[in-house]
Amino acid sequence: MISLVQFAQALGGEVSAGQVLAPGPGHRPHDRSLSVKLSPTAEDGFVVFSHCGDDINLCRDHVRAKIGLPAWSPNGKDGSGHISPRKEMADAIAELRTKQTVPPASEFGSPRIVATYSYVSADGEVLYEVQRLEPKGFRQRRPVGDGYAYSLGDVQPVLYRLPELLKFPDATVFFCEGEKDADRLGSLGLTATTISGSTKWTLELAEPLRGRDVIILIDNDNPGAKKAEKAAQALHDVAASLRLVLLPELPPGGDVSDYLDAGNSNEQLERACLAAPVWHPPPEDDLGAWDAGDDTTAVPPRGWLLGNIFCRCFVSSVIAEGGVGKSALRLAQLLSLAIGRSLTGEHIFVRCRVLIVSLEDDANELRRRLRAACLHHGVMRAELSGWLYLAAPGSSGGKLVVLDPHGRPVLGGLAAKLARSITERKIDIVSLDPFVKSHSVEENSNGMIDEVVQVLADMADQFDIAVDVPHHAAKGPPDPGNANRGRGASSMKDAGRLIYTLTPMSLEEGQALGLNEPDRRRLIRLDSAKVNITPPMAQAKWFRLVGVDIGNGTELYPNGDQVQTVEPWTPPDVFAALSNLVINAILTDIDAGLPDGNRYTDAAKTVERAAWRVVVKHAPATSEAAARQIIRTWMMSGLLIRRSYENPATRKVVNGFWVDPVKRPS
Repeated sequence: MISLVQFAQALGGEVSAGQVLAPGPGHRPHDRSLSVKLSPTAEDGFVVFSHCGDDINLCRDHVRAKIGLPAWSPNGKDGSGHISPRKEMADAIAELRTKQTVPPASEFGSPRIVATYSYVSADGEVLYEVQRLEPKGFRQRRPVGDGYAYSLGDVQPVLYRLPELLKFPDATVFFCEGEKDADRLGSLGLTATTISGSTKWTLELAEPLRGRDVIILIDNDNPGAKKAEKAAQALHDVAASLRLVLLPELPPGGDVSDYLDAGNSNEQLERACLAAPVWHPPPEDDLGAWDAGDDTTAVPPRGWLLGNIFCRCFVSSVIAEGGVGKSALRLAQLLSLAIGRSLTGEHIFVRCRVLIVSLEDDANELRRRLRAACLHHGVMRAELSGWLYLAAPGSSGGKLVVLDPHGRPVLGGLAAKLARSITERKIDIVSLDPFVKSHSVEENSNGMIDEVVQVLADMADQFDIAVDVPHHAAKGPPDPGNANRGRGASSMKDAGRLIYTLTPMSLEEGQALGLNEPDRRRLIRLDSAKVNITPPMAQAKWFRLVGVDIGNGTELYPNGDQVQTVEPWTPPDVFAALSNLVINAILTDIDAGLPDGNRYTDAAKTVERAAWRVVVKHAPATSEAAARQIIRTWMMSGLLIRRSYENPATRKVVNGFWVDPVKRPS
């Protein structure tokens, strides 16, 4: 039987809830008017349904043509000598599989097993296994009868390649971050080991390394550094000597396999390792300070994920009023990371496993939002498998921080649940939307909110992930770029490192750009409010809100839902119609001033001295709002300089414009 994934490929659709949703005959590629379900009892192996009332026979022939079958006829008696539809289906399936362009997977595109690493006892009995998955991930299992249990249960962890370790009791041991690297070194005749990602060090686990010289190889990323540090702390009273080694010229995320793949030999590897000093733990009462003059360790780059929006080990947020579109924007940005291609215009540094936890909307509303974004941007369901995870736990999810009976903030149940999900799914970024629903402490207390944000920051650092917490704005007029717009205590924005605001386009901005009112209302601007680890954005980034018909109509609700998503939008250039010749003519008039000796200005209530009138004089097609925008731009750039002078008529001190000749366009 053909799989749903193969059906979806052939029809240009996606798998959803045990069926394929795809464009029907004659429909646009993004439409999902047709559903197809597999049925071993159906005459041609599947059942079709049109959500928009298309002829069923036409739809069935459309599906058959897409998978390489002739038009349907009862019992295959169409006069062409074709055999039974089921045999035709089998032939079409075989042909389709030869053309398959994606790796074989389960019906819903579950991760594939690409490697299995066995952890064995001293006498060679397999105790448990670690499976490497694609998309990249890991899971453990242990033999139980004729099958497997996907947990260690009561099995005591052991070092990887334990029999080889015991066979060579005097050999120097290389400790690697993962099994792949340990096997690579073992194939070169070196003694190597590791422990599985979720294993904690114990004295029993470390015992086979007692009295040995151990070289701990550090992968060139934060998780690698943390695993190496934990191994060193666990082994410093066990091993005869310890060296922590970050091999030279490793790329970001690189490991010893990358070092060897670059052409380095065993001898070069050993020399690089022995050149590292013997490691000793700092005294317990020491701060862990180091001498900067002796620090030769390579500094890894920050772990940026999406533009300057999300970064590993940091907490980010977008502040907006309800209904502005922050959830739609964040979903599109996170979806970009999950599929590895940008839907919102920001640069993607690395494809990520994303966990979105909706603390306000229920599961169905979250699914509607995702469906709208996927339909509008042409994202297939198969692209998300193993990369995007959704949760809408409601009240059962708990909180990050709650108050104990004495009114003191303590860790809540949500923190542990997040930690388990992050570990099991190898998550790269977590979004908790909205922040106010993630805790139950007093939101106006800086001390208590600081406790909540500290939990998020610790989680980001511990798991080397990015954490995002969209936040509601306080009541009041919109103020793009003002981090203090956030609701509640200021400690939230003070502790966050990547804070943005999202505001609707103002009436003045719409007028300056010559937009009609319906178009203006659909536009929102993203401004950096507190990007204190990179320079802020030079100007706002704009998005347009788009309503998407998600095709979920029923007999009771035939029109289904229209759900909001976003797309990037670029404002028209108010300077597009102004040549350098016209600009210089405007500037010359402004710099000359008025005939009575007064200067032009941008004061709101000025009539005769209004500088925008000079712009319209030389460019009559320019609106007043656009002309005012041009004057503001020149002021911000320093081309127009505001100075005080004495009004010749009133003898009062007023402000006016002069032109900086150095900044004139040439």
